[in-house]
Amino acid sequence: MQFIGKARRFSLITITIVAVAIVVGIIFGGLNLGIDFTGGSILTVELHEEFEMEHVNAALEQNGIDPRTAQILRSENTKAVIRMQELPDDMDDAMIRGAIVEYLVQTYPEATSDEVQSVGGATTGEIIQNAFLSVIIAAALMLIYIWIRFELFSGLAAVTALLHDVVIMTAVVCIARIQINSSYIAACLTIVGYSINDTIVVFDRIRENNKKYGASMPRAKVADLSITETLPRTINTSLTTLVTILAVYIFGVQSIKEFALPLIVGLVSGTYSSIFVASPLWVRMLEARHKHRKTKMAQKNKTARKS
Repeated sequence: MQFIGKARRFSLITITIVAVAIVVGIIFGGLNLGIDFTGGSILTVELHEEFEMEHVNAALEQNGIDPRTAQILRSENTKAVIRMQELPDDMDDAMIRGAIVEYLVQTYPEATSDEVQSVGGATTGEIIQNAFLSVIIAAALMLIYIWIRFELFSGLAAVTALLHDVVIMTAVVCIARIQINSSYIAACLTIVGYSINDTIVVFDRIRENNKKYGASMPRAKVADLSITETLPRTINTSLTTLVTILAVYIFGVQSIKEFALPLIVGLVSGTYSSIFVASPLWVRMLEARHKHRKTKMAQKNKTARKS
């Protein structure tokens, strides 16, 4: 099967997703950051009975809060944990929280405000910094490992594929207007560790086939052959994992879904990038190096003939 020759065509998928995400981000004012990044408050309401999420959403909408900017969790089946971003200056936090509880009392007569917590800017800044450093450190260590085990271009291609997966995850989350919080960061780091596995398997087969065929087979054909040979393993591994994560997303609670959905996107993107990003990029870098060396050698021979 031919994969390397079709890589540029498939790269349009990535470009389209990122372009749509940029447009959506411009329209809606950027990413939908949760209170882990923006700061805000956490209101816990004890309802003393099992409740419907729709009623909590209605309480937020009634008081001028878009439910998409809040995160509602279920605790002990009878407690609603409402994580709200910082409200505009013209809205009184305490008054809004009280109004939310009063609205819920209409449906749940014993509803009471159980606890209120604030998340400040210092905490959010630390989370952003640690999240950024975590991804950079993970990518750097993987580059060093693959460089030692294979060679530099394999490492660069693999790390580029990882960054591609993170970009796609962020783009899809932006398009879907899903809140980006600590669960999203955990999903990103999970995919960074998972996705590299597929890429290493492909590069390991490429190394074996390089030794087997040597210069008799072009690098593009070696890569195509290696991807074809490892494709059943890649598909089987990804599908079994995907089925499990889909089950978690469908039957899990809201807090689990916010982790599972980015994970699903990253899993699909990781499978795609190991086939259509990492290996084609490796081939292009080697061809570019070969072309550079050939040009340099020609110039050197030309200079020698003149002298």
